Amino acid sequence: MKLVKKKEGRKVTAYCLGDENPKIESLIEEGKIERRDGGWLIFSQEANEGEWAGDGDFIKLDGSGYPYPNARAYFLDNHRHIGGDEYEQLPKPLKAWDREEGMCHEIEYLIAHKGLVINEGDEDNYFSAPLWGDILSARADCMIVFYSVTINEDGDVTDVDFNFVARDEFEKTYDVIG
Repeated sequence: MKLVKKKEGRKVTAYCLGDENPKIESLIEEGKIERRDGGWLIFSQEANEGEWAGDGDFIKLDGSGYPYPNARAYFLDNHRHIGGDEYEQLPKPLKAWDREEGMCHEIEYLIAHKGLVINEGDEDNYFSAPLWGDILSARADCMIVFYSVTINEDGDVTDVDFNFVARDEFEKTYDVIG
């Protein structure tokens, strides 16, 4: 398990879903986001049928121009508004894992309780899991980033909030700190 942190002082552009914004309109026209029944489908690199996000949630664009959702509370806790669509990330230490590290309790929990599947015969869709209302899949070289891990008094993992991060995006946006 690695200890990671988003790069210090990194500025990002983000858009609040539900607000009028030319970039949101452009992403709709490109078919990268879609308005649906009081919410949004976000077609990230990892999405199969679209990740669900609600009005008030935010989207950021990865290095390839694909949007990915951030829940409103998480986004506001981890970013400082600079002006317009610009924000500064407020990095906090997180745990991250890749398949080269071998099995750990958090991954065992995800397999047993959160629907993580490891497809050893498919390097392009090596990992899959239900996230953001879709079954997301990721290449074998992706990183699994843990936003939170809950452990009970006996030391057992009882909940994990996580996501897949494509390796190239991980290297652009995270520093390994331990």
